[in-house]
Amino acid sequence: MLSSVVPSVRPCLVSVRGLDGATHTVEVTAATLFEAAAAAVASFKTEKWAADALTPSATLRVEERIPPIVHEVPLRSLERLLKASSPSPREEVLKRAAGKR
Repeated sequence: MLSSVVPSVRPCLVSVRGLDGATHTVEVTAATLFEAAAAAVASFKTEKWAADALTPSATLRVEERIPPIVHEVPLRSLERLLKASSPSPREEVLKRAAGKR
């Protein structure tokens, strides 16, 4: 069955709190939690506030829109995952795609 081979792509809202206390949010489309987090970090990095806010201690809030599910991802976990070896070629391809965003 195709759905078990290819993860479904879902719209997600990803938020992070800036040093000034403001919450910044971006909408991304992703097949995995870490792909959504990586896409959001890439988008956030285009903003001036992000250089100071996106530290290893930052936490990204990832909200899947359909069905509504919320996850919190420490930025250091995302960075560790992107640097780690992958157990399968499929996961390596997904990580490379997420890391390029």
